[in-house]
Amino acid sequence: MIVLIWVAVLIAVLALYLRQVYSSFSRKGIKHLKPVPLLGNMAGILIRSRHFAEDISLQYNSFPKERFVGSYMFILESILLRDIDLIKKIGVKDFEHFLDHRPIFSSSDTILSRILFALEGQEWKDMRSSLSPAFTSSKMRMMVPFMVEVGDRMIGSIQKKIKNSESGYIDIECKDLTTRYTNDVIASCAFGLKVDSHNDVDNEFYAMGNVAATFNFRQTLKSIFSGTMPQLAKALKVEIFTGESKKFFRTIILDTIANREKNNIIRPDMIHLLMEAKKGKLTHEDNKSSDEAAGFATVEESAVGQKKINRVWSDDDLVAQAVMFFIAGFETVSSGLSFLLYELALNPDIQERLAQEIKETDTKNSGKLHFNTIQHMPYMDMVISESLRMWPPGLSLDRICTKDYNLGKPNENAEKDVIIPKGTPVFVPVLAIHRDPQYFPNPDKFDPERFSDTNKHKFQASAYMPFGIGPRNCIGSRFALSEMKVMAYQILLHFEVSPCEKTTIPAKLDRKTFNLKLEGGHWLRFRPRN
Repeated sequence: MIVLIWVAVLIAVLALYLRQVYSSFSRKGIKHLKPVPLLGNMAGILIRSRHFAEDISLQYNSFPKERFVGSYMFILESILLRDIDLIKKIGVKDFEHFLDHRPIFSSSDTILSRILFALEGQEWKDMRSSLSPAFTSSKMRMMVPFMVEVGDRMIGSIQKKIKNSESGYIDIECKDLTTRYTNDVIASCAFGLKVDSHNDVDNEFYAMGNVAATFNFRQTLKSIFSGTMPQLAKALKVEIFTGESKKFFRTIILDTIANREKNNIIRPDMIHLLMEAKKGKLTHEDNKSSDEAAGFATVEESAVGQKKINRVWSDDDLVAQAVMFFIAGFETVSSGLSFLLYELALNPDIQERLAQEIKETDTKNSGKLHFNTIQHMPYMDMVISESLRMWPPGLSLDRICTKDYNLGKPNENAEKDVIIPKGTPVFVPVLAIHRDPQYFPNPDKFDPERFSDTNKHKFQASAYMPFGIGPRNCIGSRFALSEMKVMAYQILLHFEVSPCEKTTIPAKLDRKTFNLKLEGGHWLRFRPRN
């Protein structure tokens, strides 16, 4: 009887506590969806009834008249931004108030806690300044030949399979295809290794990369836990990388560097650039190469990244940045490429127009594909830009409020401003904004003409953010765009891509993963182009 009384008391205390917690937004005049006790607004993701992209879109679309809305991450308050001007203000003008990302890697993780994305404050500024010269257009120019070499092996593998088929075509799971392509590109450009994942399907580099870069449900939960309870995650030593994968990448990177230093080997790849950065020899170019043709989606480097910094790099720093390059390139670029192929297959008229531009460009350049080739193809850039609008791999951006901040009024009828305290996470729902008809009319239509010279100035540029906003935008946008253009060029030069019986139509996201992926896979049909 006494036990039952104490249980009842504890339940009552918990209920009163949760009632107090979950009434906070209402007291402040902030709209929000009804939370589930203890789970907050995370329930849909945790029980897999909604994909993360669907969840943030639901919160965004439920309150069309609000400048920002509230969201409970378990019992932690966070803010979902809706107003484009407020997003721009927070991301650019008042950047110092939102300098850091929400922690998603435990500080006990010696590699992931040291990647550029995870660093905070002045330490992040110094690392960004050290790394940004490695990602200019002139540096990317040197890496395109490695991408082409990887693409040639991919094309050869597909052609061989089609030749051996009785039907004259093959059906390919394109997420697997693009993941193997990006894996081999990163192996070449970042690690100086020659890997052929299309023919050597079970090679160790691909296997380790797939484990490290693909966030399964368990890894997602660890990430959410580290973000909401960082101190406890540190105490429990929560790590997303396995010890085996960390040892694998550390050994490859440090052994490669040691071999190059011993034998004076210079290869114009990311390992070389990181070695130069560690020595303080990587500097910004005085005569900045023109980025006019780099692509509409390309983001500019801010003054933060252009400062000259002399800092001492540890081995962990160097390994971490190489791993960051791998994770970012492996999953996000492969996701962007798989959805690009999906949209081209479903829109054959657009595919044919792009294929014609590729064919004419290839003839003009006598079959040679280099950096200048892909940077001067206007329709290619329009198609890539539209694909990144519809399917941005970075579904949501996040920042942590580092100083108390006045968000202003949540809507035009509100009587008082909302001031969020230091430590409050804020989110920018990129995919939801990209699919908002007030910014992009008929948003669910794949329409590259939005980005033509005639039309691209008609929409609000700050509503388009596939590579983020402000000084903390994606440092590798030029690399990612080059990679996407090279692969699209090579595939459409040789193949027609079309839906098959296993193609997911209409698109439906796989709720089993945090990553952007179609339920049932990205199956498409490849046949030789006449």
